[in-house]
Amino acid sequence: MFSRPLLILACAAAFATAQEAGVLSDQPTPFSVWLDLHLLSKPDAAKPALPIWFESFQNEPVAAKDGEPPRTVYRLRLRRMPSLHRELLLRVFFDDITGLQPVVTAWTESGRELFQGAPMGVGAGLPSSESVIVPIDGADYLDITVPGDGSSIRGVLASSLKDAATKQTLDFQGATELQDPFGNLPATQPSEEDSKLFGRVKATVDTGIVNLSQKGESAAQWQFQLAGQPLTAVVTFEVLNADLAAPPVVSANDGQAGFASIHWPDLSDPGFRGESRPAEPAMRFQFTGWVRAQFVIPGNLLHTGQNAVNIGLGDDSGSVAIRNVELQLKHNWKHFDYILTPASK
Repeated sequence: MFSRPLLILACAAAFATAQEAGVLSDQPTPFSVWLDLHLLSKPDAAKPALPIWFESFQNEPVAAKDGEPPRTVYRLRLRRMPSLHRELLLRVFFDDITGLQPVVTAWTESGRELFQGAPMGVGAGLPSSESVIVPIDGADYLDITVPGDGSSIRGVLASSLKDAATKQTLDFQGATELQDPFGNLPATQPSEEDSKLFGRVKATVDTGIVNLSQKGESAAQWQFQLAGQPLTAVVTFEVLNADLAAPPVVSANDGQAGFASIHWPDLSDPGFRGESRPAEPAMRFQFTGWVRAQFVIPGNLLHTGQNAVNIGLGDDSGSVAIRNVELQLKHNWKHFDYILTPASK
């Protein structure tokens, strides 16, 4: 019997040495800024280092008036620099509570509104984040307005945007409007019609939002009809507030349950928020935003007629929300490629 050799790579040696010597420097981000709104709202808060296009930051409580509830305005005063940029990316981190959704607007000094975004969030009741591209030609300041005392907003990432040429095929899905700086995938765009391509059938199962929690409904089921058994299938959905160490658990019909595979963004993303639990030695992390999850279903677990997919929480997971459940079915087609593997002796 032969033992497999152990391969050890010393690729981390240079990194460890640099870290110990204190020479590992932060990646420069001269045209971006993270604003901790809770910290900056304090009377004695230190002024943050701001990009050249960012003149000053202000926050202002606005009293109730003419039937409107009290609100808080966070104001980003700009320097007009059209040679540098004409758009900004604002990503707002907030608690997605109905009635407390933030709104981003852009204004001139004379009080003319140049841009108004839609209210952010979907009312999922969980920590979230959302990005908006703001045109700033002629704008002197941006307002982020939220009902209440402003405590429902955690922070804002603001970054200059530039146009970049890209290529896309004529027949297939085009490029997205924004290349996310942390590798987040764009939000799913559900289709009302089923589609077929190269033996794949794609169908939207549900576009609604389902909340799962340990104290309430910890699992949900989605049912669907199939005209025939596929060779294999993939269920795709989006998760809000997913736990890095405890992704959702998925099963199909009477098949074995397993963890969903999640596309996590870069760990530098401010959407990752730590959680320290008394009985756990390591810190947990949830991602305060929507991420895409997938689970492979072997074809033999599905059948003609009624089928069901179950999505639930892991034992240690916190509350999450699920939306945009989509099913892909792989069927035989005229150019289907496969190999036959002989049985091992």
